Amino acid sequence: MLKTLAISLALLVPAIGADAKPKKSKKKAEPTITAYDALNRVNTTWQQNHYSTERRAFWDDAVYFTGNQAAIELTGRADYWDFSDRWARHNKWMGAQEADPAKWKYKNYGEGHDYVLFGDWQICFQTYIDLYRMAPVDYKIERAIEVMDYMVRSSETDYWWWADALYMAMPVFTKLYTLTGDERYLDKMVDNFRFADDLMWDAEAKLYYRDGKYIYPKHKTDEGKKDFWARGNGWVLAAFAHVLRDMPEDYKHRAFLVERYQQLAEGVKNTQQPEGHWTRSMADPNQAPGYETSGTALFTYGYYWGINNGILDSLTYAPVADKAWTYLRDVALQPDGTVGYVQPIGERAIKGQTVSTTSITNFGTGAFILAAAERVRFEDSHNSCGKTLTVTVSNPSERQRQEVVELCAKSIYNGLGISGGRQFIVRSATGQEVPYQITHDGKVLIEASVRPCGDASFTITYGRPNIYAATCYGRQYPERVDDMAWENDRGAYRCYGPALQKSGEKAFGVDVWLKNTPDLEVEKRYRIEDINKPIIAALRKSDPKAADALNMEASYHFDHGYGLDCYKVGPTLGVGTPALIDGDKMVLPYCYREYEMLDNGPLRFAVKLVYNPTAYKGNDVTETRIISLDKGSNFNRMQVRYDGLTDATSICSGAAIHSEDTKSVIMTSRYVAYADPTDNPRTQNHQIYVATVFDKAVKTTRMPNFNNAPGLESHALGIIEGVKDGEWNSYWFGSAWSKYDCRTMDEWQLRIENFVDNCAEPLIVNVK
Repeated sequence: MLKTLAISLALLVPAIGADAKPKKSKKKAEPTITAYDALNRVNTTWQQNHYSTERRAFWDDAVYFTGNQAAIELTGRADYWDFSDRWARHNKWMGAQEADPAKWKYKNYGEGHDYVLFGDWQICFQTYIDLYRMAPVDYKIERAIEVMDYMVRSSETDYWWWADALYMAMPVFTKLYTLTGDERYLDKMVDNFRFADDLMWDAEAKLYYRDGKYIYPKHKTDEGKKDFWARGNGWVLAAFAHVLRDMPEDYKHRAFLVERYQQLAEGVKNTQQPEGHWTRSMADPNQAPGYETSGTALFTYGYYWGINNGILDSLTYAPVADKAWTYLRDVALQPDGTVGYVQPIGERAIKGQTVSTTSITNFGTGAFILAAAERVRFEDSHNSCGKTLTVTVSNPSERQRQEVVELCAKSIYNGLGISGGRQFIVRSATGQEVPYQITHDGKVLIEASVRPCGDASFTITYGRPNIYAATCYGRQYPERVDDMAWENDRGAYRCYGPALQKSGEKAFGVDVWLKNTPDLEVEKRYRIEDINKPIIAALRKSDPKAADALNMEASYHFDHGYGLDCYKVGPTLGVGTPALIDGDKMVLPYCYREYEMLDNGPLRFAVKLVYNPTAYKGNDVTETRIISLDKGSNFNRMQVRYDGLTDATSICSGAAIHSEDTKSVIMTSRYVAYADPTDNPRTQNHQIYVATVFDKAVKTTRMPNFNNAPGLESHALGIIEGVKDGEWNSYWFGSAWSKYDCRTMDEWQLRIENFVDNCAEPLIVNVK
């Protein structure tokens, strides 16, 4: 998969070892890396170096993904989302996977799949719930609800007998509350917290013991002092931040949790070291002296979140958090983008244990990202100073327009005085918050509905926006031979991937999936069919009629009230696929080789696909595509580039013409359109409208007779001439359905022509 690390070397900050001494230098001091850049640098480095997401859902990896989710929320980056999504799918959206509740355990430490009620196997649900909120499909949270509902119904309250569990499990309950509004999740969380609090809280020191084994005076440091483990208290302070964020202000037990949060913040403050970090044994630095990052990062996150949300006093705690952040940035963060000085997995401060710049862990990296995200908000909340921007979208045409428009993200950041990311709220003229999206290429997207020759206005202010469910969404489906499938509120599409190529099935073009609902449907269709495939296969042996009946109920090749897949592609262009022309042949690559997720909702999906080299006129030519789709649009943007051409050449695109209907074709210099008869016109009894629309008028359109396949009569093509090596060319392609948004071919043609006119006369966007 393609990954990029876009961080300037000028921002690299040298690490300072525990025994390092300042050195005089005549060189000009390097600029200090911003928290926003530090977050992206660390997270991108981690994902590049730990490319495989085939990692278990146990606590250590799952902690990293809570940090990655914080990065997603702040930056909106689709590649970060893709990393979490692939990990969740690898783990089947589950923690421990034992199915029988009678076998579920929690009363002691265990890593087996029977420890379903053990908090270290439940933290993964935090990420699953966050992913569900961005693209809601029920199966993503079914296991979380099953497990946590079991706990809610049980009479036990001793589930959390060690400090770490409070970070691992408490936020799952509050996140489920935000989805369901069911206060039983909050009540059960508080009941379990009270048990943990009674067991581990030291009111004098205002700190938590790691678990019952370490309570003073039963356990002491070598010097006879109380032994409070830094990372253990870090888990708790961070848990308070997570929980209070999702808990309603008027919840009956909120005041108790806020009080304990504030008390713990005071106790932690009293043990900070002069260099900004906390030692592993907080009240006895001599027990395990030296730097330690994981506890320090969790404290930093907990402090900044409390300050940013008005729960911790800024005058008291900002100096503490700032000093801790300086340690994280200047000492823990290494020149190669890794985070060092992390104590390995354990449960206490260990005498003589050494940590260094190369002591790097998944959970330590996640904790750093959490801290950086809140540091960004802390910095920028002071810089924004109540600034407001006004956006005006003007419609120069005499047509009603509803489109996604682009603003320059940098101008928004500069206007608000922020460093970047999703740190602002967009409101309509009525004052309602509206969804927006930050794209990979530096745009802010908003959806505008504008009357003929009218204006629409929006205001942008600093703040933390809501999480918006996607209307444009897609992903790779390895469970279906690596399909790359995507959709918006009007239709869905897919390209075929490397697993299909290995199978030998010939399928080149872009496929069309029909839908008649704005809801996300593709995930559901694949899921239903995948679940039922083995059942159908078994039934075929014993009861073929029952197998046929179940197949009709489950298959996405039948319309169940929300659309279907009935478009024939095979070895054709499908709709909108680009192809090189060599004499009387179209030259297409087979299936994409690798992908990079660029944007993934809520308002735009975009993906980059790179294909295997294809033989063309004696050369190996590599095709790269960027395909994007906006909310409300029938048309995808196709950008295509060829590397390896020796001379300027021609490419084509259009639509496959099937033998069942060769007359419903319209060809102009700006577009080719076709009313496709579906893969079975006799039984389907509807039409699929497809089109390719060219940015500039093409000189040649034609319906050649080459590359025929069964059922294929021809292709309706427009020819783009003068295509040069390494240069991007672009056009549009799309579809509609006679049972949904375009009832007739006349309506489809009118929609195409309106789209062409709108492209020629775009909406005007002004930001002040």
